Amino acid sequence: MLLKISGCLLVIAATTLTGITRADKIQEQYRQMRVLQRLLYMLESEIRYAHTHLGEIFLRVSRRVKEPYRDWLLSMEKRMGQTDSGTFETIWRQAVTANLSSSGLPAREVERLSQLGAQLGVMDLELQLRVLSLYQEQLSLNMEEVRQEMRTKIRLCHCLGVMGGLLVAVLLL
Repeated sequence: MLLKISGCLLVIAATTLTGITRADKIQEQYRQMRVLQRLLYMLESEIRYAHTHLGEIFLRVSRRVKEPYRDWLLSMEKRMGQTDSGTFETIWRQAVTANLSSSGLPAREVERLSQLGAQLGVMDLELQLRVLSLYQEQLSLNMEEVRQEMRTKIRLCHCLGVMGGLLVAVLLL
């Protein structure tokens, strides 16, 4: 009987930790969206005031951000310096896919960020700034949606973890 009780306690602990881990992933997505928002503000200010090419801007901003965003910006800067790298859109999309797919950003945000490169690389300074502003507005709206849903989802993950463990424990007894 003692063995069954200790097994049930371990099951409850494991499912509770699973719920907590899932809740942490939800919070991490929001944190990563905030980091991306700050990075885009840095890019916008560099484009607005530096008046240099995007490769140089990516290098400057990469010095002020952490992984995986640093690798993303550095890989774009490096590939833009190569003559056989293809279009800016291709470089942007490949760099986003390679460096940010496992960053903790929601998949829909990674896809939207991939699509941003198609618009940035072919525009003049003023249009680049407008596109970045529009993307930042959309990102802010998405962040607000995520923030509103986050509290409910976190509670749900915690409760499902504990309740799932209790259900399995009752079934085992």
